[in-house]
Amino acid sequence: MKKISVIIPMYNAEAFIMQCIRSVTEQTYQNWEAVVVDDGSLDQGAAICEKMSREDNRIRLYRQDNKGVSYARNKGLDLAEGEYVFFLDSDDAIHPRLFEEMIGQAETGHTELVFCGYTMWTPSLAEETETDSNEIRKTPSLSNPGGRSGDTLKWQTADEEGVQKWFHRTHINEMSGIGGKLIDRSAVGSLRFDVSLTNGEDTYFLYSLICQGIRAAYSSQGWYYYRRHQESVTHSVQMVCGQRYYESSRRIRDGEYRRGNIAYALTWEILAAEQIEKNYMMQRRSRDREGMKRIRRIAAEERRHPMFGQLYLSNKILFDSCFSCYPLYWVLSRMVSILQNRLTIIPMTDLKEAFQLCFGRKGEISMKKREASVGILTFHCSNNYGAMLQAYGLKRFLQSRRIRTDIVRYEPVYMTGRHWWIPYSPIKGLRGRIWGIMNMWTGFLAHLRMRKDFLRQRTNMNRFRFRYLVDKRRHKVLSEIGLRRLPYQYYVVGSDQIWNPDITCGLRRAYFGAFKNIRKKKVIAYAASFGGAALDPKYDEEFSKLIENVDAVSVREEAAVPYVKRLCGREVTAVLDPVFFLPKEAWQKVELTPKRERFIFLYITEKNEEMIEYAKKLSEDTRLPVVEVRATMVGADAEFEVDHGAGPSEFLGYIDKADYVVSNSFHAVAFSIIYQKQFLAFAHSSLGARVRNILKLHGLENRLYSKGEDTRIDAPADWDEVRRKTKEQTKLAKEFLIKNIV
Repeated sequence: MKKISVIIPMYNAEAFIMQCIRSVTEQTYQNWEAVVVDDGSLDQGAAICEKMSREDNRIRLYRQDNKGVSYARNKGLDLAEGEYVFFLDSDDAIHPRLFEEMIGQAETGHTELVFCGYTMWTPSLAEETETDSNEIRKTPSLSNPGGRSGDTLKWQTADEEGVQKWFHRTHINEMSGIGGKLIDRSAVGSLRFDVSLTNGEDTYFLYSLICQGIRAAYSSQGWYYYRRHQESVTHSVQMVCGQRYYESSRRIRDGEYRRGNIAYALTWEILAAEQIEKNYMMQRRSRDREGMKRIRRIAAEERRHPMFGQLYLSNKILFDSCFSCYPLYWVLSRMVSILQNRLTIIPMTDLKEAFQLCFGRKGEISMKKREASVGILTFHCSNNYGAMLQAYGLKRFLQSRRIRTDIVRYEPVYMTGRHWWIPYSPIKGLRGRIWGIMNMWTGFLAHLRMRKDFLRQRTNMNRFRFRYLVDKRRHKVLSEIGLRRLPYQYYVVGSDQIWNPDITCGLRRAYFGAFKNIRKKKVIAYAASFGGAALDPKYDEEFSKLIENVDAVSVREEAAVPYVKRLCGREVTAVLDPVFFLPKEAWQKVELTPKRERFIFLYITEKNEEMIEYAKKLSEDTRLPVVEVRATMVGADAEFEVDHGAGPSEFLGYIDKADYVVSNSFHAVAFSIIYQKQFLAFAHSSLGARVRNILKLHGLENRLYSKGEDTRIDAPADWDEVRRKTKEQTKLAKEFLIKNIV
């Protein structure tokens, strides 16, 4: 049984400390120690603790001069001997079975942070006063206050991404305080509370903890009981008047801004603005002119921060009126407060709705609509699984950072996949036209032969395209002239092979941002590719001129960096494909589960006899059928079960549910890594650098088939290490993208 170190900072808690410690001693889980740090108390609280420690040697008291709660908690961390630490305030209490439930979840769920909901507990003063025998009278039952706690706790768990969302959005209230948090001591390490903060130090401590990347578990049941009493109210008022009241929110905002998490940074910018307003109100009430001047300087500094410009118009109006026309601010803030009390659907952090209900017609407010600030130019219009899924990943990532983003409906007729009826050929001249006509005729016969499957595939492709990628009502842009009218300030070109002249019928100006547009500020190439390490030398001069239009350059293949750097003469970064921006859980939301169970998934982008033979042998050894998915006419032609009509959602579903994946497709390999499948990759004859690069980055080189070597599809993989490498690489990729947009 692992030990829990309960850290209890105490200051003048004579009326509460005995019941606080008793709630620990009455725990059903008994392998604990209580470290009480007396922060220079002036009452008899320390004497009560000394008496209790003589009765139970698991209770330890440490006394220090009054330095503040952060010093006390830090001292508790230094003195703690357990494998887990639990923080408990001296005027609070806990359910008798809380430790048992928490330690069970921490051990079985492999979580570093476990916490539950809060219950406000307001016993009368008569129930809290000390008696002649130095005992505290019995308070209402802790095991079932109000009859709302159950016998066991129901847990929700979250991975690293989920914990981030919990902290910044879903459970922002529960994770703003340190009370009731069970934390793995190894996760805490050398982390300590910031003693320069007089308020919000626990919120910033938890923020620093989750930034390390941890798993967590949460139960909504309120088995942590906190008191509301006169001393705590007075303390809260003093904190509001404190100079550092808003500092922790601003630090968290700056941290998320640097990491490129704009949506999360906005949450804390809104909170910081409100806290600065409240601080200013307190200074006005106390008639502290120096304090008012100081807050005004801080407000002026706040307005210059880039995140201030991301606030809703209503937030900006309130903030500015607070310092420029306080009577107006008083009226507007009271109006919002009244609406909050009457209409519980209005959150305090989103004042826009309040203004709409006050001044709008039928709930609308007359505001100028802001257009999306980023336009993505990529291969969304190609009926290709990887092309469409990478476009979705890039769009979703930018939108999650509260960056208004659209995929530009740039759909030139030479794009392969959708326009099979066009005599397309990358070769110029008579030879190219003849080749194009032959390709068109071959495609026509193939589509005629599999008419029903062709129509089903087109339906599935368009369903994904118009549901997740583009607005069907928007007009297509078929030429460079149409790009001049677009409203975006930033253009992201890529990902995918936008610089491959064999696909785009020569190098295309649009995919370099080489078009005139008065609103255009910047062009960023993200994970752009030409499929290999270099282009044919005949394209060098043209490529060198076109890339001058790109302000920030990144490519998908590490091997391509020297070539691009030589031609553009600037820094070039290698980044991950944007499908890695989203976790498995996000992709599962857009996938469609196949009806077939237990199978080997095969996807071919170039015919490879060795791969086909490997799939056959694997099928014989495992007695599992091979299911092949085709987006084009290229296939195994080996009597496998074939799905000609699958769209991107079906493609994801096949990979997720397959027992094994065999493919020479870059994106099939990428999603096999994301879904943590047993897979084997085969290199494409001309585009193999992409697959080799992605396997090397994740330490999965043994998953690349090599003739003559014993390559096992079921070779063990350290998926925790793979996730770590993915996280490390995506962090660099996100930083490159965000720093060039925000």
